[in-house]
Amino acid sequence: MNLHDVNNKWLEKLSRGDDDAFQMLFENYYPSLVIFAETYVKDEERAKDIVQDVFLILSDRKEIFKSIDNLKSYLYTAVKNQSLKFLKHEKVKDKYQKHILYTTDSSDEGFLSKVLIEEAYRHLYLSIEKLPPQTQRVYKLALKGLKNQEIADELSISIETVKTHKQTGKKQLQKYMKDLMFIFLILNI
Repeated sequence: MNLHDVNNKWLEKLSRGDDDAFQMLFENYYPSLVIFAETYVKDEERAKDIVQDVFLILSDRKEIFKSIDNLKSYLYTAVKNQSLKFLKHEKVKDKYQKHILYTTDSSDEGFLSKVLIEEAYRHLYLSIEKLPPQTQRVYKLALKGLKNQEIADELSISIETVKTHKQTGKKQLQKYMKDLMFIFLILNI
């Protein structure tokens, strides 16, 4: 059996969701993808989170790849896109924080803005209380600023389990908080 046939069999196993094939993929590409992500985000822990997210997405999708090169292209493109998405989110967050910082306390607009932010946090915490117990714990630790690995260590669970809780919790929180987003749209915020 030649190398091409071996690669095709391995890709076939990967597309069927074979755990050993996926583990081999992770072990072979994780280190280089972290370094690649770090060239964008300039933070090793954030780079690790981005790469783990890409692998989590890949494991859920069960992509079918025609070649190893096709798979590599997918991985590097996905890591690049996730890194850019993170940077864009950080830019928006910074812009918003600067806006809040420069809004004066004495203005009605500044007061309304602060009230709405507090109301959003209150609604978020109430929504988190509706999540399953373990997902609640994960989200509460994340809101305290803990990274995925720290949450996993704190709760004695795997980092993949943390990410799964975050992913399923995010979907539920979006449902719970859709009314709040509608209010913000009506108020033209």
